[in-house]
Amino acid sequence: MFERVPWLAVGSLAAGLISLGFIQFLWSYRRKPGGRFFIATIACEALWSLSYGAALLVFDPAYRMLFEIPIWFAINFIGVFFLAFALEYTGRGELLRSRWMAGVVGIQSLHTLIVVTNPLHNIAWSNYHIEPVYGVATVVYSHTPWLFINATGYIFMIAAASFLLVDTVISYGRLYRLQAAAIAVSPIFPGLPFLLWLIQVGGTPPLNLTPLLFPVHLAFDMYAFFARDMFDMVPAARRVADRAAVEDLGSPVLIVDANGTLIRLNAAAAGALAVDADAVLGDPLDQYLEDLDLESDDQSVSLRVGGRIREFAVSTSALRDSSDTLVGTTVVLQDITAEREREQRLAVLNRVLRHNLRNDLNVVQGFIEIARERVDDPELKRYLDTAEQNTRGVIELGEKARDIERVVGSEQRVPSTFVLQTELTEIRAKLLEDHPDASITLDVPPEVTLEADELLVDRVLRNLLANAVEHGGGEVRVSARVEERHNEPHVVVTVADTGPGIPEHELNVLEALEETALEHGSGLGLWLVKWGVGALGGTVTFDTTDGTTVTLALPRGEPGPPAT
Repeated sequence: MFERVPWLAVGSLAAGLISLGFIQFLWSYRRKPGGRFFIATIACEALWSLSYGAALLVFDPAYRMLFEIPIWFAINFIGVFFLAFALEYTGRGELLRSRWMAGVVGIQSLHTLIVVTNPLHNIAWSNYHIEPVYGVATVVYSHTPWLFINATGYIFMIAAASFLLVDTVISYGRLYRLQAAAIAVSPIFPGLPFLLWLIQVGGTPPLNLTPLLFPVHLAFDMYAFFARDMFDMVPAARRVADRAAVEDLGSPVLIVDANGTLIRLNAAAAGALAVDADAVLGDPLDQYLEDLDLESDDQSVSLRVGGRIREFAVSTSALRDSSDTLVGTTVVLQDITAEREREQRLAVLNRVLRHNLRNDLNVVQGFIEIARERVDDPELKRYLDTAEQNTRGVIELGEKARDIERVVGSEQRVPSTFVLQTELTEIRAKLLEDHPDASITLDVPPEVTLEADELLVDRVLRNLLANAVEHGGGEVRVSARVEERHNEPHVVVTVADTGPGIPEHELNVLEALEETALEHGSGLGLWLVKWGVGALGGTVTFDTTDGTTVTLALPRGEPGPPAT
């Protein structure tokens, strides 16, 4: 009984039904990138399998030939849909609307038309007849040159789609590796028997066992779909994001190969170089940016953009493949014209205000002292005392500005290990010398050390304690301890006073990071503290609930022996 069962036909029909069942699971993902074309690919497999299975049960040559139409329609378009899936799935969907893709569809439509009209011209095949084997209606016909051309196109499209998926495996690593690899490998199993049938290798007559191996192909696809979330993690998003990161970046970006040849540049780069983005591809980068070192970030270039010279900082990043071989370099140009001009303006204003104004105010202060010694009128002396006090305040403000520029603004840090108690004791002695009525209590263990820029720490603590002495009611308490913060040891310094507290608007300015005409600070001391602590990698907080308590948290570093 079982010997009479047409197993070839049953196997083909079963493969078609499995394909249809898989489509039911895929249907809800039809709007995902590549989803509609993947469903169309599986539908072509179902059409091929079902048509071939049914055809094996038909022994009338005329009716048997009619089944060749859906079979070859599926063969002709399965490659088209699989290639379209690979393009859209890997983020190359724009190519689906290209002329060459339209040409591919046109060619495959022509091949299908040739199959439909073959009885009129025998271009597709000739000598078509049935030679039953294993109880099914297998057919034999002469393979014409057209048949090889048609099959070659089908194989080429499958190979091109698989290449795109393999490229995704190589380019994007583990995130999409398994599902893309599974889909790329799956066409091998039905493709091999199709190739053997095409070149007529095997028994006589040669059997086309392609539909029987579709279930193996589908097993890989199902693994990618069910086990690897095939349509939940789509590589198209990664590719589009990579492209958008370059194209949408406001800064000029140029990409060169290992020989320094331009292979890509965004619109901002084309504008900065005043070139057509497509026309310059293949040109050497040196033709547009002379003497550029692709291995250095410490360089700048000047370009004429929009009728004026603009300066750009250059940053480079090497592009390496999976074997760590250099394949190219990304060059990013950052417009620093406004920043450089602002730095120049600030440098000039700082020099004029700090140097010239200080010298002039020193002269004014000297004349005030002379005038105060020569007048006897008490009221006039009071006016001169106020003038001298305000003049001294402006001079001290200039000194703080110099500290900010020299210490806080410097990028050259000189870290050393020092004992915090010693540092605070020296600061306390100087403040008590200037303010003999003040009370400064230190609770700082001698084992508390810091590895940091000692000059910057000195300026921060000196300003903080001076502010507490002058505005905090004359009674100041300083403590220090070592704490774990963010999994790292920090030295926490607390400075508390009993004064009225720092005004709220002063703290608001620090939090807002900018001053306005309506809300601004009264000096530079708090700014120096905030910027200095930030430069040291620490944090500063203020509590004005009862007086003012300022807490600094500074990374302790890895202290060695204190400097002597």
